[in-house]
Amino acid sequence: MTLRRFESYGFADDAPAAARTELARVLRETGWYIPEVLDGATGWNRSDAPVDLVWEHAYDEPGAYARYMCHPFHICVLDRYLLPENPECITASRRELGLGLFGYEVAGTPFRVDAGVRRILALRPAADAVAAEVDAFVAGLGDDPGAVGDPDDPGAGAASVAAPNSMGLEWFPDGWTHVWERVFPDEAAMTAALAAEATRLDASPFDRWVDLWYAIESAPTPPPGSGSGSDDATAGPAGPAGPILVVDTVVVADADADAYLDGFHRWYLSGARRRGLEPVAVWRTPSGIGEGITVTTALAVESWAAWEQARNAAVADPDVHAWIAHRRAMLRSGRRTFVTPAADGGAGPG
Repeated sequence: MTLRRFESYGFADDAPAAARTELARVLRETGWYIPEVLDGATGWNRSDAPVDLVWEHAYDEPGAYARYMCHPFHICVLDRYLLPENPECITASRRELGLGLFGYEVAGTPFRVDAGVRRILALRPAADAVAAEVDAFVAGLGDDPGAVGDPDDPGAGAASVAAPNSMGLEWFPDGWTHVWERVFPDEAAMTAALAAEATRLDASPFDRWVDLWYAIESAPTPPPGSGSGSDDATAGPAGPAGPILVVDTVVVADADADAYLDGFHRWYLSGARRRGLEPVAVWRTPSGIGEGITVTTALAVESWAAWEQARNAAVADPDVHAWIAHRRAMLRSGRRTFVTPAADGGAGPG
């Protein structure tokens, strides 16, 4: 079964337009570097929902999804923009919408298209809905050509797929239970289908839904040598000989440096230790030299997979949320990098 997956993002108010565009490009090109990521495309949401950007993609089996999660490109590049604890994060939580992550399982790739307008509905049945009626209605959304426009004109719409939502419910247990996605050749064709959609939903066992829609921007053909696809996600890229260092370098005002470091120790470091990270260094530049203070922290983690486990645990830690708010109030600039031992131990040639 194919795993069909969507992520949607809102942006922080101060996120630069260039960084937003860059994130969309990076998402589209993720499959160049992580070959398990299939059918990658993005779109700028044009519905009324408070979502800015949608990333659609797929995996051919659950193991492929697990490898994506632990891949260095996901950890080093995607999380630069997406992970709230990363100093360069530009996205903002929209937890109340429950659409950060959702998706479903399906046989084959009936959703696959290169262009068009994608319309997605996330749905939730009424509290008194009968399960068999819900299942029958959802099955009809995928089978009935009228669900995508004029049943006498196959060109009026394409790719109607509906299924139970199987992703993100660990974070949103009361979230959207079903996903219905369709593709139309253009906005006019989608608009023409909305009246029939509304009539159908009003008579359905669902009483809540939210829509996203956007023009599909597919990934271009990758240039030669754009990605290796050969990293071992279960160990560091240098193999079992050395750990991975997570290095944060941030700049704060001279007057904020002590408070920044106090917050790091109070809200982040003790929890990081519990999650399997070990402190290697905490450094700062001198005060009183007429410029901001650069603070560098380095934490060691055993492998990419170990970091991914620690990352996921941190997302649910209220102390990490407190640390993020504390740091954002002071942060002037920052960068997170992941470094591993050089093959020659740093000795170089000779």
